Amino acid sequence: MAFPSVAAGPRGHGAGGIRMVVGVLLAVNLLVLACTVVILRWHLRRAEEDAGRMAQNLTQVLDRQLSGDLQRIDLALFSLRGEMTRQMGTGSIQKEALNAYIASLFTQFPQLSSIRTANAEGRIDHGIGVQPGSAFSVADRAYFAEARQNPKAGLLISEPVVGRISGQWVIILARRIDRLDGAFAGVAYAAITLEQFTQAMSRIDLGPHGTVTLRGRQLDIYAKYPVNKALGEVVGRRDISLAFQTLFQQGHTSGVYKAQGGFDGVERTFAFTRVGQYPLYIHVGLGSEDYLARWRTVARWSWTLAGLFTLLTSGLAWLLHLAWKREQERALEEVQVLQGLLPICASCKKIRDDAGYWNQIESYVQAHSAATFTHGICPDCMAKMYPELPLRDRSKP
Repeated sequence: MAFPSVAAGPRGHGAGGIRMVVGVLLAVNLLVLACTVVILRWHLRRAEEDAGRMAQNLTQVLDRQLSGDLQRIDLALFSLRGEMTRQMGTGSIQKEALNAYIASLFTQFPQLSSIRTANAEGRIDHGIGVQPGSAFSVADRAYFAEARQNPKAGLLISEPVVGRISGQWVIILARRIDRLDGAFAGVAYAAITLEQFTQAMSRIDLGPHGTVTLRGRQLDIYAKYPVNKALGEVVGRRDISLAFQTLFQQGHTSGVYKAQGGFDGVERTFAFTRVGQYPLYIHVGLGSEDYLARWRTVARWSWTLAGLFTLLTSGLAWLLHLAWKREQERALEEVQVLQGLLPICASCKKIRDDAGYWNQIESYVQAHSAATFTHGICPDCMAKMYPELPLRDRSKP
């Protein structure tokens, strides 16, 4: 009957448990870090989506406001054109009556810098700020040429120009005036200063790095807020990102994208929209540094807490590792005692412990090592105890 031999070694029954605990702690640390990354990315995406919606909302608010203003000014130009047609029907223009009519219209539009008329030759002849015998002319203006050449021209909106009388940067809104026979008689026009657009833009809360721009049909700048350059250096520029240019070339009249600003290189979330049916675009940008400020604060706190948790659990894992090492060292020390001189009875094989008691060898070894015992009978003892068994059967199990 064959039996496995007994091997004595350091006690390691707790090592597996400690390793498992350390593994669990490491897994928890990885899970916490992964959850932190996922949650922060989700909040970042939400913050950028919210910024896009806010920028869109601002463009829509500005669109409604500017579209409404342009419609009312256009109605005023219609009214002025009708008054001139009426007076021409009487045989001549009554200058004082026409100027009084223009003045009454002008009081209804505080955003305008002037309302005037120009005759068929382009000479400015009636309206706000026009002096008797004025020689100022708008014959070279693009809107005037368009009105003269196209009898069906609707409301004409000019690019920013320097006013001939005021000397200010303005945008002109003009309507063609016809004689009773349909011949070209001139234009009725109103001027809005670019400063007026800028002041309206400044009333919107865009944050420290936000911008709002009024652009023309080719996305060239008409007015911008804020701007740290002279107005003449900004007007007409076309600093747009590739993302904006792509959307515009694809025929989009509104959209949202993220890019760096052309003037200052600041990263922003932009939204743009066309102003009604007019050849104008509102372009709003919200600075990433502004709308992500709260997210960055949350991210710092999240990483700080995750770091503290990782540090604490890593420290606990290290302490468990040290405890396991000390247990290993103690077990090795106990085995080394068994490797020294052991007082053993020559007859019964009992071992005397430090207190002077005699113990069965099995009990002593199990108490001082990780070894356990199984029992069997060796061939020699088998022969003594069972001499009647044949020799060939004594070594069988």
